[in-house]
Amino acid sequence: MIIQTELFSFAYIPAWYEQLYELAQFAMPEPWRYRSPEFKSQNDETPILERYIQQIFRKQAIDFNYAPDQIKQDAIFFIRNNIACFNTGLLTSKLRNIYMVFEKNKRMDAMRQWYFKAFVDESSPLLKYVSPLPERPAYPIKQWNTYFDPDWEIRVNVDHILSDAENVARLPESIQDAWNLPLLLETAVEMARRRARIDWSLAVPQAFQSRLQFLLPMYLTRMDKPDLAMALSVMDGYYIGHTCLTLEMAYQNARLLARPTARWLADLVEPESYYCVQEENLFSRN
Repeated sequence: MIIQTELFSFAYIPAWYEQLYELAQFAMPEPWRYRSPEFKSQNDETPILERYIQQIFRKQAIDFNYAPDQIKQDAIFFIRNNIACFNTGLLTSKLRNIYMVFEKNKRMDAMRQWYFKAFVDESSPLLKYVSPLPERPAYPIKQWNTYFDPDWEIRVNVDHILSDAENVARLPESIQDAWNLPLLLETAVEMARRRARIDWSLAVPQAFQSRLQFLLPMYLTRMDKPDLAMALSVMDGYYIGHTCLTLEMAYQNARLLARPTARWLADLVEPESYYCVQEENLFSRN
C-alpha cells in the first residue's frame, strides 16, 4: 500500500485552523506563533504547529511507503479497515502521546479516501482497535557524534550558497550585492563557532535526510541579533556549511526534533506569558 505524502491530499480536514487551536490547548503548553512573522499568514494563532503537523505527516507517510513490511508500517502509520492514525510526536500535559486519527470517508462523491476525526491520546475510544499504537516519529541519525564540537573546522561552500538564488534571497538585502560577501559569510560562521565555544547550546541540531546537521546563527548586519542560520553537515572531523536558512525556517526544522531552547531561536516565538493570558481570556469568556 502506498499513501499520499501531503496531508490535504490524504484526507479531508474540516475547520483546519479550529482543529489546530484545539490541538494547541490539548498539547503540552508551547509557543506556536512568532512574535514578528516574516510573512502574513491566514493562520495567525498556530502557524508553527500547522507547519509541524504537515511536516510530521509527510515524514511518517514517506517512512510508511518505504517500510519493508506491515509490522514496520504499523509502527509508523496504522492503516487498517476504517481507521488510520499516526503518532504526532506531541505530548499532552499529562505526558501522553497525541495521535492524529482519520476515518474512511463514507461520502460517495468524496475526492479523498480519508476524513480527519480528531487529535486524541491513547485513552480515546477511537483507538480501541488500534494495536500496536504507532510509535513516535523516529530520526535515525547515522553519525555517532551528536554534540557540536566548536574545535572542528567549518568549511563554508560559498560558491554553492551564492550560486543558489534561494540562498541569496534569504540574505539581508543590504548585503546581497556586497563585493566582499564571501568574506562576510565566512567571518560570520567563524564568529558563530567562537560563540559556541563559550555557549555550547548555541548550535541547534536538525535532521536532514537521516543525517545530523547543526544550525548556527549568522550575525551579518549587527552583533546583537542574527540575520539567518547556517546549516552545517557533519563530515569526518569537520563541518561543511552549504545552506542558509531564514530564522523561521531554522526554528521549524529544529522543532521537528525538539522544541528549540537556544535563545537566538526561542526569542522568535511568543513568550509563555502570552499563552497564559490567552488561556485566562478564554476561560473568562466561558
